[in-house]
Amino acid sequence: MSATEPELGKEFASYLSKRLKKNLICKDIQRIFGGASRETYKVRLYEKEVDKYLNVIYRKSQESSLIETDQETEYLAYQAFQNSHVPVPKLIVLEKSSKPLGAPFLVMEELSGQSYNPFDKDAYKPYQKEIGEQFWSILGKISSTNISKKGLDKKFGVPSPEKLWKKELDYWVSVIRSDSMGVEPILEAAIRKLYRSPPSKPERIGLIHGDYRNGNFLIDKDTITGILDWEMAHLGDPLEDLAWALSPIWCWEENLRPAYLISRDEGLDIWKRNSKIDLNEDSLTWWELFACVKGMAIWISAGNEFLKGKNTDPVNLFSAWVPGDIHTEIILNLMESRVN
Repeated sequence: MSATEPELGKEFASYLSKRLKKNLICKDIQRIFGGASRETYKVRLYEKEVDKYLNVIYRKSQESSLIETDQETEYLAYQAFQNSHVPVPKLIVLEKSSKPLGAPFLVMEELSGQSYNPFDKDAYKPYQKEIGEQFWSILGKISSTNISKKGLDKKFGVPSPEKLWKKELDYWVSVIRSDSMGVEPILEAAIRKLYRSPPSKPERIGLIHGDYRNGNFLIDKDTITGILDWEMAHLGDPLEDLAWALSPIWCWEENLRPAYLISRDEGLDIWKRNSKIDLNEDSLTWWELFACVKGMAIWISAGNEFLKGKNTDPVNLFSAWVPGDIHTEIILNLMESRVN
């Protein structure tokens, strides 16, 4: 543990003891690196009275974040799928105030399983088929969520169906304008294309994960045990999540198998069956180009944060360099295919 982690673990255990009315001792706390908007720790707690260990995940807001979201958004998304067919961690505490531990935070139980680097093409062998079927099935179930029954329409606010594409595009373009350190002609061409030819009105407004891809779920052998990292959740067109998951950025070395799992056609068939959405191919194409712009905004922001010393996690340097170049090539391929 680093010099600051033992003290943080002690303070965290003290806080949670009061909230849960238990006498908890921190036995271990480890930082999990790689998050774009949260500082995440694995914490092992011990309750002496019942001789029991509790393994939890502690996710707190960062002063400098690539993605501007409040902790409650993430909490509400996890809450929507407690005890459902979408596997998510059990929630323990949402703390909205910065007073107890210096920043708002979320605590949830640690799930079994392991996450993998999204750029590792061999991560899911030999279970690509089993995991792939679950990956697209779960996304379909997320896309089919009845936001009214879950109360999400009141909690998030329902965007205008005709304007939600523009709301999302305007946001990510604003990130690019704020953080870009140079002119990106190919990116600018994609942005112009998106504004000129908007997608059709969505068949339904659904809950969007916002970053549904390989690397953001846990697996135990051939089973997906948890869908993670819901901090970018919002209401929108389910094709936004679908396009993000399909992006070649997550399967660059074998781009006929999105997320290095099963084929694109197989994945789309499974998603359509579970989402019960009639797929509009033209709209999906729009959202796939949008996914590139969104990705570029994230990589540009990552580089800006690293260079200014606001967030020196090495993943930010990598994000600004390799994925940015790949996404530029994907944009070129998409734009060229439309011309042809």
